[in-house]
Amino acid sequence: MDRSTELKPGLDRRFLGTWSLLGVDRINAATGEALDAGVRSTGFISYQPDGRMSVVISREEPGKPAPIITCYAARWSLDGDKVYHDIDIAARHEWTGTRQIRHFSFDGDTLTLRPPVSEDYVHGAVTRRALKWKKVA
Repeated sequence: MDRSTELKPGLDRRFLGTWSLLGVDRINAATGEALDAGVRSTGFISYQPDGRMSVVISREEPGKPAPIITCYAARWSLDGDKVYHDIDIAARHEWTGTRQIRHFSFDGDTLTLRPPVSEDYVHGAVTRRALKWKKVA
């Protein structure tokens, strides 16, 4: 068997491949207010069968001179409806060595990842977030 496609035990084949970011829903957890009006987010996330993953997201805000970039490379694993990203390297240095938890769900060729309700580094408010991805490869 080709080792490049052999799935590491405990992983879910539905994750494998490259996904394009469809959008990010960001809601203030205290007020229910939708945040990020006019923000354009683009990105890709890739999951590999050997348990490695990477993600890059560009967040462009109206009136800001440069986008905010989120990117990291990590090992990924699953537990129930949670995917863990154990980060090896990240543009946000404080994320290196941390475990990022995402609740996940699939709807056809769409993957939704939801971080825990927490303080959002972009807004400083406690938010609920959902990142929706479409399978492209």
